[in-house]
Amino acid sequence: MYRICILLTFVAMMIMSSCGGNNANSGTQSASSADSSTKDTTLQPEIEFDTAVFDFGTILQGEQVGTTFTFKNTGKADLIIRKVETSCGCTVPEYDRAPVAPGMKGTIRVRFDSDGKEGAQYKTIKVVSNCKDNIFELVLKGTVKTND
Repeated sequence: MYRICILLTFVAMMIMSSCGGNNANSGTQSASSADSSTKDTTLQPEIEFDTAVFDFGTILQGEQVGTTFTFKNTGKADLIIRKVETSCGCTVPEYDRAPVAPGMKGTIRVRFDSDGKEGAQYKTIKVVSNCKDNIFELVLKGTVKTND
């Protein structure tokens, strides 16, 4: 009987110590998780374009025009352009896929082919990055006249 009491006491102490240890660790984990999530939001890249709209004016049908949109990483982590999509196949983007370090600049070059186009044009360029607000829209606009 005495051995059973000692055994039960020992088991109870093991259970109580393991519960107390988990509570202490889970409190520590929660605090460190909160710290790391705070750090994550402050150490993000941010994209800032010099201009988001390029007006190419009036061109003749069949001409091609292009521009370069320049941006700066104003955040605190590397900026990665994941993809650039255009609203029309007549607008072709080119961009570097290398990360842009904080404080550095990058470019997105866009070429518009007016072949088969006429009148007012409004083409959007969607830039997807690893920023908090990860989608940024650029615009290429102007007018295409025919040779008539």
